[in-house]
Amino acid sequence: MVFKATGTAGLSFGCLQDELQLQEARRHILAQLEKIVCYDAQSVRLQTDGKISCRMLEGCKQVTVYSDKQGIYQRTRTNKGTGVNPVSLEEVGVFGWQVRRCSPQMLCVSFDLYRNGRSMRVTQYFICYSARITDDA
Repeated sequence: MVFKATGTAGLSFGCLQDELQLQEARRHILAQLEKIVCYDAQSVRLQTDGKISCRMLEGCKQVTVYSDKQGIYQRTRTNKGTGVNPVSLEEVGVFGWQVRRCSPQMLCVSFDLYRNGRSMRVTQYFICYSARITDDA
């Protein structure tokens, strides 16, 4: 009897941990995207392959956000070189990445997060305060 109760509580705790990890991943990704797109970008271009390409207010810097291998990444190019950093958390998978322009200054991003059989659909609208959004078409 004690074993069964402990097993059920452990399973519930595991589900709660997974849910908290999904929420943390959502918060982290959206905060990173908001900083890049809403505040730091001078221009935003949506590419046909789903990438978000931003020329930054900080001179000679370009940031591209994209989905690859079940994650979201940020490639930064400056005069000094190029680097790639993860935007998503390693423990949580990302799939179904989609971006679309809603207006000249509004962008919609949606994706799914998953961990250990649990998933969460995320859709967020971003207003670009310093930039106008263009599409590759």
